[in-house]
Amino acid sequence: MKKALRRVLAIVAAITLFACAAPAMAEEAPAGGTIMWLSNLTAGAQYDAAVNYLGELCSALGYKFSVVYGDSFNDASGNLQAVKNGMTNDVVGLITSQDGGLLAIMEEYPDLYVAGYNTDMNSVFGEGGENAGVLENDHFLGTIADGHIDGADTAKTYFNACIEKGFHKVALVNFPGFAYPNLEVAAAAFKGMVEEYNATAADEDKIEIVGDTTTLMFAPLEDSWFLDGDNGNVDAIMGFCAGIQFIYPPLVSAIGNGMCNPAMKLVTSGFDTDAGIISSIGDSEGKIIASITVSPAENPAYSLVLLDNAITGNQFDDFVVERIDAFEYIIDSDADIDAVMTKAMLGTTQAADAQIPVDMVVNELCRRNNPDATYALLQETFHSDALLGADALAE
Repeated sequence: MKKALRRVLAIVAAITLFACAAPAMAEEAPAGGTIMWLSNLTAGAQYDAAVNYLGELCSALGYKFSVVYGDSFNDASGNLQAVKNGMTNDVVGLITSQDGGLLAIMEEYPDLYVAGYNTDMNSVFGEGGENAGVLENDHFLGTIADGHIDGADTAKTYFNACIEKGFHKVALVNFPGFAYPNLEVAAAAFKGMVEEYNATAADEDKIEIVGDTTTLMFAPLEDSWFLDGDNGNVDAIMGFCAGIQFIYPPLVSAIGNGMCNPAMKLVTSGFDTDAGIISSIGDSEGKIIASITVSPAENPAYSLVLLDNAITGNQFDDFVVERIDAFEYIIDSDADIDAVMTKAMLGTTQAADAQIPVDMVVNELCRRNNPDATYALLQETFHSDALLGADALAE
């Protein structure tokens, strides 16, 4: 998974040259005001990184920054009330990580520019979505998702991990489709990929999916699961959910109590800087978490750039309102997790370690400081494998 150093250095050199040519950051602050984040998180490394990064970015752009906490079930009235509770007369932009009640929020505050982060906004972009009306509002700027919008793309990532790690007997666990339809699609698509693969694979290479997909109702995997059927003998659990939180603890317990294959692994999504979890991630002997996929901690800057352009009247000429995938940040080796914890904002939570630095966002991507900036450049930056991911941290 490691990229050649010369490729990273070439990209960095190009970025440095571009930065030198870009106009200096404006000395005078813009119209100012406050950027509010309607957060789906209340604590943890990803929350801390987002707060630190957005705080630094907003300060550099001349804004104040505030955080309000969305309803834990993404309830429309709860989210609206959260925004109302935190609203002040100088709030000019909203970064939202929840889509419940978005139409009502924008109707309540018609002058507010809104961009999503860490949400696929199915209620906006999905067929018959209850918040689809915001697409007619010129103050709505789209969203960057938490991972892939299409569950089939997520399935491909898990399938690749299964092949690369040599797993031949796996079990599937996901979240309910009513809350995460894309993850339900992902689990089903994974099954299809395995079926297609097995049709031509040699017998010794075939993959067996044990039992039916287990759906977690936002509660940990039960200990009894490991004693059900042949679950305890699988090579790996493919967790189409926040497996770090809901699968890893019971898996550790089951291994410790002799209830399952002691070499069982976990492939999932999510991130946590708990020392026990970090020490379990990697590819060396005894590691339990074989691969995790997480969205880059830098993603909120994507939404802030769109907000700043709109607020200052400098939106990209090629801008379109849409939802886009996040870059696929995969950690699947000892070297990866060591680099993330010591060099990346995802691990350190410090804005100084952002893989898309604050000055790059402000001076190169915000159009008021770089008239040549484009929406295509913004997307390219936030999908850059030379800037983002564990590979880009290699010296």
